[in-house]
Amino acid sequence: MIKRMLHIGLIVSGAVLAILTLSFSSERLSKVSCDELTVVIPDDSPRFMDEAELSRLVKQADPKLFEKKLDELNTHLLEEKMMKVPAIKNVEVYRHISGDRMDFKGHLIVEVMQRKPLLRVLEGQTDYYMDEAGVVIPANPKFTAHVMLITGKADEKFVRRQLIPMIAYIQQDDFWRVQIKQINVDASGELAIVPLVGDQLIDFGEAAHYREKLRNLKALYDQAFSRWGWDKYKKISLKYKDQVVCTRR
Repeated sequence: MIKRMLHIGLIVSGAVLAILTLSFSSERLSKVSCDELTVVIPDDSPRFMDEAELSRLVKQADPKLFEKKLDELNTHLLEEKMMKVPAIKNVEVYRHISGDRMDFKGHLIVEVMQRKPLLRVLEGQTDYYMDEAGVVIPANPKFTAHVMLITGKADEKFVRRQLIPMIAYIQQDDFWRVQIKQINVDASGELAIVPLVGDQLIDFGEAAHYREKLRNLKALYDQAFSRWGWDKYKKISLKYKDQVVCTRR
C-alpha cells in the first residue's frame, strides 16, 4: 500500500513539474524577439528572385519585423502578402527558436517555391514568362529559363488560349521538346516554327489542330528526311488540314 502511494506521488509530482516547466518555457518563449530572417528556396524551384530579393519583400510586408516578439508575428498574413508576387507559387512561413534556457534566439524562416515557366514572350520592350496556368511572370535579368521562345505579335490573351495547350503538348513529347525551341506569331495569328535541327521555315498556320499537324510533320521527318536528308526542302507548310506542302531548295 505504501509503495503504491509512493508511486502515485511520484507520478503526480512529475506531472506538476512538467506543468511548471511548460509554463516557465512559455513565459520565456513569449519574450523571444525575432532576431534572424532566413529565406529558403528549394533546389527544384526556379530562381526568378534570389534570397536577397525575397528577404526584402518579407521586410516590406512587415517593416517592424525585428521589433516584434516571435509569437507576435502574423505568419498567415506574411504568407498572404508574399503570395501576391507573380513569381511565387507557394510560400510557407514558420518560427524557429534556438539556444538554451538562458539565451533563446528567434528565427523566422520563409520557404518559397517559385513558378515554373512554360514559355517566354519576347517582342521589343515586351519580355515576360508565363506558366502552364497562364500566370505572367516578369522577366528578371538575373535569371534565364530555357523554355519555348515566343516572338512576334502575341498578346497575353492569345498566348493563354492558343499557345499554352500546344506548347504543353510539345513539352510532353520527347522529340518535339528538343526540336522546337521558337515560335513566331504574325499579325493574323498564324505561326512559324523555328526548328533546332534543319533550317527549314515551317509555316504552321493557326494553332488549331496542332496535334494532327505535328503528327503529319513527324511522319515527314521519319519518312522523307531520313531518306533525303534535312536540307532538301527550304519551306514546309502545314497551313491546310491534312496536308503537308514542301518547297524544294
